[in-house]
Amino acid sequence: MPEPLHTEIPTSCRAAVQVADRTIEMRTLPVPQTLPPGHALIRVEACGMCGSDIEQYHGSVARAGTFSYPAIPGHEPVGRIALMDTATLERRGLALGQRVAVHGTAPCGVCRNCRAGGRCLEAFSYGFRSLEIGVGLWGGYSEYMVITPQTKLYPLAEHLSVADAVLFNPLAAGFDWVCRLAQLDVGEDILILGPGQRGLACVIAAREAGAERIIVTGLARDRPKLALARELGATDTIVVDEDDTLTRVLAITQGRGAHRVVDTTPTSFQPVTDAIAAARRGGTLVLAGLKAHTLMPDFPLDAVIHKQLHLVGALSASDWAVQQAIRAVAGGRYPLHLLHSHTLPITEVEKAIQLLAGEIEDGTLPLHITVVP
Repeated sequence: MPEPLHTEIPTSCRAAVQVADRTIEMRTLPVPQTLPPGHALIRVEACGMCGSDIEQYHGSVARAGTFSYPAIPGHEPVGRIALMDTATLERRGLALGQRVAVHGTAPCGVCRNCRAGGRCLEAFSYGFRSLEIGVGLWGGYSEYMVITPQTKLYPLAEHLSVADAVLFNPLAAGFDWVCRLAQLDVGEDILILGPGQRGLACVIAAREAGAERIIVTGLARDRPKLALARELGATDTIVVDEDDTLTRVLAITQGRGAHRVVDTTPTSFQPVTDAIAAARRGGTLVLAGLKAHTLMPDFPLDAVIHKQLHLVGALSASDWAVQQAIRAVAGGRYPLHLLHSHTLPITEVEKAIQLLAGEIEDGTLPLHITVVP
């Protein structure tokens, strides 16, 4: 086995562990002092939080059978390499102590899709793996986490604040959903349903792709987010509980509808109906807003057929999208600090999730929350 390179590593670390629905507790866990070749130990600097953390906290992910307790949540980590064997460092072109972003999923490398160059059927997802599997340090709401050999690590500039650095993940979703899945082209119109962190990330991606019109929807209570959408590059915004979405989109697009539509809204099915109605014939709809594993009661299938729409489901983000996101973050051309609303320690992960879910308030509009050790 190659001799590992490492910094001074503690024998234990603190981690926020979800042990049941809506129950997270702090635990002290052992930190491995050696690892098999190809693996890495990351000292976590920060981890971003998104809507799927809410789903996980509420228990719908566990009920769907894709997550089991106990586990360390957190799938958007940034950290520094604390332990990795020499050969792997050289092969990856990385260095001990280097700051990296961690891709939230790792392909297995052996399923038929991996062998064919497609999306992995058995991908490993950080933040959703049981504490009882292997070393257990599989989530970003911890002081340290272990990385598998198949995981992509992306070098990050030292000048970036941790709040900006962890935005690589939502921005990657924006690039993936708008550019790779929706295939937005220069001069086309795009409708983005929802002004949350990923909806706003889609605005940045659409602007980078050269969209003609970028239309963003939200509720009346989302007015500050809609204003931020305009600052980031949206050309039009719609308050859906005051204006009819379809009427406004048709007026903005001279009656033709949007070429591309991305639904980022959680739980509600009305945006899906609006997306289908507001898309132009032959358009593409990217469905990315989780609906808590519930069935849509009245799906307008005939409209999909008659308009010859392309429907694409979106989950996570591709390697290409992460690279574009890191480029955008490092470029400094967008006021990304406006996306960041809170920084909280791992001892307050439950509070952070409840803030993001709107279950509690502290006087600040929750948007993107950074969790730090």
